[in-house]
Amino acid sequence: MDVRELLVADAEVMLDRLATGTISRSPAVTSLDSSIYTDPEQFKRERDRIFRGLPLMLAASCEIPAPGDYKTMDVAGMPLLLARGKDGVVRSFLNACTHRGSKLAKDCGQAARFTCPYHAWTFALDGRLLGVAARREFGEVDADASALVEFPTTERAGLVWAILDPAAPPAFDAFLHGIDQLLAGFDFGSWTFFERHELPGANWKLAFDAHMDFYHLPVLHRATFGGQISNLAEYFYYGPHQRLGLVTTNEHVLEQDDLPSLAHRPKEEWPLDTLLFGEWIIFPNVSINCFYKGGRGVIISQIFPGETVGESVTVQLFLHERPPVGEQSAAAHEMSDFLRHVVGSEDLPMSRDQQQVFATGLLPHVQFGRNEGGLQQFHHWLDRFVQAPSGTPLDEIMAK
Repeated sequence: MDVRELLVADAEVMLDRLATGTISRSPAVTSLDSSIYTDPEQFKRERDRIFRGLPLMLAASCEIPAPGDYKTMDVAGMPLLLARGKDGVVRSFLNACTHRGSKLAKDCGQAARFTCPYHAWTFALDGRLLGVAARREFGEVDADASALVEFPTTERAGLVWAILDPAAPPAFDAFLHGIDQLLAGFDFGSWTFFERHELPGANWKLAFDAHMDFYHLPVLHRATFGGQISNLAEYFYYGPHQRLGLVTTNEHVLEQDDLPSLAHRPKEEWPLDTLLFGEWIIFPNVSINCFYKGGRGVIISQIFPGETVGESVTVQLFLHERPPVGEQSAAAHEMSDFLRHVVGSEDLPMSRDQQQVFATGLLPHVQFGRNEGGLQQFHHWLDRFVQAPSGTPLDEIMAK
């Protein structure tokens, strides 16, 4: 099945769900030990096996669109430097001078080269060592061995993925399982980066669980979304990745407004924008939501572990298909502020409350209903990757 055929098939399922007001339910209610959110050893295994062993979506291409553009970030204690070289290729490096470990760059910007702020060693955009200050006095340096530590990296669908293990095989095809081909329909590489927010939260899984849960929408978000919003999600699975369609015909659900109209049009005329409905989940920690306020846009949410098992950081990236101008710019900022409020003032405080409860040890299990299949699927895949014997190739883990 090609990409469009798959998107059309998903849309057909969604049209049936909208017509009947039903969802595909999981076979049973499941439960997990609540210590998955509080156990420091579990947290360490996730950091090592997940955040330093799997491909992670680190950036949108439009954050660093031109040669010389760079972005720095920390992921599970790993300082990273992403840079687009003169050849147009994005590479990811350990953000560290190979002399004495000083960070080469901060924040984001444009550079012809990177110069260490400690001793002025310089590096090319592709990681090569260019210069050593006072080289004669310093002594012999192996330039190849002193290049920046580089991670396997790929750029697909206008998004940048990397594996934070320099020795890891670049098994992107096996892991992405076609999700990159589906997301290519957005053409994010031609979009515009708008703004970025960082929000502190509890355990990273508690923070991320909310992104795969429409069950809570009319309850926790009653004041912001209204109590009439649907709590029904139809889940579509692509290996460990997924997307959620909200089962509602309410007109205010902008990313699905056009879906009912498809029933009255030939399939070959179904527009790609409509076929990309819903919320996309890129395993292990990214969600992509569409909106149209201020022009067609998306919020990309990245949830990263913090320093301890009870901490996380949610990074919100806002992209627009076209740069918002005039009234659209004001509307885009209003939408950005709204989504920051929803997550920062409603979802994340709830996750911190959950964290406090689970830390007591008095609520030993959490339950996931038959209507929460995406959460069941996420934790199943998480356990599969964490429990796999060290060194197991990604394609073998995916094939089990």
